[in-house]
Formats: sequence, C-alpha cells, structure tokens
Amino acid sequence: MNRLKKIKMLKELSESCKLENREIIGGYTMPELCSIYNGIGPDAFPEWLRNFVTVLNPALEPAAFIHDIEWHESDRSSEKFHESNARLERNGRRIAALKYCRLDPRRYLLVRQASRFAGLCDRFGWSAWCAPCECAVCRKKA
Repeated sequence: MNRLKKIKMLKELSESCKLENREIIGGYTMPELCSIYNGIGPDAFPEWLRNFVTVLNPALEPAAFIHDIEWHESDRSSEKFHESNARLERNGRRIAALKYCRLDPRRYLLVRQASRFAGLCDRFGWSAWCAPCECAVCRKKA
C-alpha cells in the first residue's frame, strides 16, 4: 500500500474508532502527515525495524498515528509527555475493545501491547519528546 493510501486509512480508522485526540489530524495536509508518521517505534530505530514492529502490531497503527502527531507538536512538558503516552494506551484499549469480543484472547494481547508501548515511551522516550523535530515538515519551516 502506498504511503498516501496508508495515511488516508489511518485517518479513517482514527475517526471510525473515535480515538482520543483524533482532531489533531485535521491540522495537517496529507503530505505533512506522511512525513510525520513513521510507523510504530521511535525515529531512532532504523526504518526496517519500525516497519517490522508495525507489521507485527497493525491494529495499533491508528493509536501510534495520533501519538506521532502529538510528539511532532511536543511542547517539551512533562505533563503533556505523560498525557500522550497514557492516551496511546487508552486508544490501544479502545481499538482492542472494538476489534475483538470480550472472550477473544487477542483482545487482551492487544491491550497488553498497547500498555507495553506506552510504558516504553514513558520510560525511554523523554529525550525524543524534548528533541527538535527533524521531519520534512519541520525542515521546511527552518
């Protein structure tokens, strides 16, 4: 799937799942969103590794999409950092609840993954949250 189709799909899923802070997406053009969203994983990971993690966790992509945009808009505050990571987990839980019934073990595996990713961001993401953005959108503005 090409990049623009992927972003369009993520926008639609974010809206149809009614994910928290989905409104943030509307502030950007499709090319800007293509530049901001890097898949699941930090910018510090090589692209092949982010692609691998994303392929293993496709249901969490809409949550990661919103999370990436929030990090793009980082105000470098501790409060917003923790809010963004907690929202990643809540959005993952919402996706799991919509995707799988209560008795399906995949629901709880997805919830666990969302919780793990949010915890990893909380534990190891502070320097990335505080770092200046280096996406194409920000390079144009500089």
